[in-house]
Amino acid sequence: MRLLLHAVTTSEAAPVSETGLRGQSLIVVRHAEMAAYASRIDTPVENFGRADLLAHHAIVSGLSAQVDVLPARFPTWLADEQALRGQLDRRQADFGVALERVRGRVEIAVTALWTDEIEDLRPPEAPTPGRKYLLGRQQVFTGTDKRRVRSRQLADELERLVGDDLVEVRHQVCPSATVALSSAVLVPRASAENVKTRLARAARDVRILINGPWPPYTFADVV
Repeated sequence: MRLLLHAVTTSEAAPVSETGLRGQSLIVVRHAEMAAYASRIDTPVENFGRADLLAHHAIVSGLSAQVDVLPARFPTWLADEQALRGQLDRRQADFGVALERVRGRVEIAVTALWTDEIEDLRPPEAPTPGRKYLLGRQQVFTGTDKRRVRSRQLADELERLVGDDLVEVRHQVCPSATVALSSAVLVPRASAENVKTRLARAARDVRILINGPWPPYTFADVV
């Protein structure tokens, strides 16, 4: 038997009312001022897949609707309840600080996808192959620089639209060739739907995707 950790919270943890991963028991383990939710896995587990990740998300989301939690990275294994209590004991201060930061708050994920092609990247005319290669590389870097500038503009605009509801934000600028911006925004739970409405907008060169509100995965660094 092993424990699969889902979330950490305070000792005021809500009673367990859900089933754990793969139909196993979901338990709450308390120690001092902390508590943790985990699935008790009594059978051998093969590699986890997407369905398991979604099930973990559903469990954490259900718990988050009842009490403030720090979601655990998936999968996080503990040998048994004693080992879990040891973690709660050793990291009580870190967990307490992190829980205070996310108390009453949720995460909204914002992704901006490029809708236009990178500026004309047809091979430039040049008198020699070497010169043509250098001009081509320069062309790519110039296009990339312009996209980074545009991505930072999108990040600034996002923060402006969230306004006073912005608690914390983390941006990834141009994380891939198709994504202009990937942002995680921490906002008060009561303001989340209003923030989503403000962020839902059209842009000339990107498509904006908004997901959440979710438990504060991005801001639960210590778990």
